[in-house]
Amino acid sequence: MSYLIVTIIPIMVLGIYSYTQSRQLLNDQAKQSIERNISTAESSIAYKMELYNNLIQLIVANRLIQDMVSVPNGGEVELSTLANQLREYLDPYFNMMLTSYHGIDKLTIYTESPLPEYGDYLRSATGVSDQSWYREALRKFGIRWYFDESQQAAYAVSKFPETFLSGHHVLYVHVDVKSIFMDAMKLLSDYGLVITDSHGTAAVTNARAAGWFSDAPAGVQEEGISTINGIEFMVINKKIPNTGWTIHCYVPIDQVSGNAAPILYATFIVIGICIAILLIIISLFANGMLRRIYRLNHWMKRVENGGLELKIHNSSKDEIGELTDRFGNMLFRIRELIQEVRQKELHRLQAQMNPHFLYNTLSSINWKALQTKSYEISRIVTSLSKYYRTALNKGDHFISVKNELENVKSYLDIMLITDNYGFDVMYDIDNDVNRFDTINMILQPLVENAIKHGVNRKTEGKGIITISATLVDGNVQFAIMDNGPGMEEELIQNVMKLRSAGYGLRNVQDRIELFFGHGYGITVRGHGEGEEGTTMLITVPQIVKDANLSDLTKKR
Repeated sequence: MSYLIVTIIPIMVLGIYSYTQSRQLLNDQAKQSIERNISTAESSIAYKMELYNNLIQLIVANRLIQDMVSVPNGGEVELSTLANQLREYLDPYFNMMLTSYHGIDKLTIYTESPLPEYGDYLRSATGVSDQSWYREALRKFGIRWYFDESQQAAYAVSKFPETFLSGHHVLYVHVDVKSIFMDAMKLLSDYGLVITDSHGTAAVTNARAAGWFSDAPAGVQEEGISTINGIEFMVINKKIPNTGWTIHCYVPIDQVSGNAAPILYATFIVIGICIAILLIIISLFANGMLRRIYRLNHWMKRVENGGLELKIHNSSKDEIGELTDRFGNMLFRIRELIQEVRQKELHRLQAQMNPHFLYNTLSSINWKALQTKSYEISRIVTSLSKYYRTALNKGDHFISVKNELENVKSYLDIMLITDNYGFDVMYDIDNDVNRFDTINMILQPLVENAIKHGVNRKTEGKGIITISATLVDGNVQFAIMDNGPGMEEELIQNVMKLRSAGYGLRNVQDRIELFFGHGYGITVRGHGEGEEGTTMLITVPQIVKDANLSDLTKKR
């Protein structure tokens, strides 16, 4: 499943990316096709409106017409001459224009000159002077197109040039909308089409746009993707040159990207085929790998049930083969350790018989000494028996502080007798230390060192060894002090480094650090200047064997 998931993700990402890119490509192609159609429609509209613009320019630039409508300041109109000009030139000229240019409904010159009106061709500007299009035409020379909502028609206006004319004259051309936009509406019939004039008024709206935008304004959307009445559209806007009018084309996104469905299906089919092939490959690979894992697990279960004599065989060099080899090596090492434990247990059982023989022998010597009234020998034997009993401690490394102190007392009793009581021993024991445990045989080497390098080297006065045990800062601290000549720093370092065949100070230090960790152990220091003697301190934690040993092991 892990391999499958890890592999499916890039395949899915690649498939989605391919589909997205393909859909984007289709959208771009569709947009380009729509833009080409819009450009064609815009060219058609621009061509027709340019024809009408040419017509307007021909009329406003016609010198005869300019002379007809122009009356010099203070001059009088020759009505008979004007009537002839209108009848013989303007009337046939405008009729020809209306006949030649399809779609023109009306041609009118609005003039401010005191001329008589002549049908629709020549009219006084008084009636239209309040119209916005008329005022705009007077402000600047040029052709302007507008849409008449009441008549659903387009019209263009242009002011006559004022260079040689007196007064203001404006040409008004009324054009049927269908004649201008019919070809564009047919070309863009598959889309929503809205054409607005320079004021944003919708001049043309085809049936599709009318159905989509019946409850919403159209023709004012920015180009891009827009949502109108819950439908997502691609909006394309294009200005018609020299008119100020704009074509707005609305294409539903579904219509643009509808052809992407086969690509989506093909993408999923390819992904499905890849996954199927992948499943087959993963199945073969996983089965080959899992078979060896199951076999290794079977061997482990056999070992768990006691089959330690199992022989592990492996020829593979990959990770599972390496794991199998390590399991075989571990099993071999376990068998070796079990054999070592059995040998040590045999030695321990044999060693248990030696103390019994020793104690029985010492007991017999003690009785013989008592019978012969050799009381010092009896005392030495008794102390020796107690010393070995506490030292051996039934093979246990941990001993109560009380028994450890008893052990060193027995040792000192023997040393006092053999030394003919050549030194004194003082004890300062805090009873609170007796409730704690420590490791055995840590005080005797220090006492032995105090005798050997301390009181035995004293030349004047009697030697004194003081043994104390107190609780200090949450620890148990033993102190062995002597009043000998003291130990030089070099000798202290040598004593701490020496590993004797018995229990040297270094041996004691190593065992304390092994059981309790760094921060515990022996500290040797001399007394102040002018004073004699050496003090050796042993610091161990306050522990009770059964309650604290497991916690201590975890901390270490």
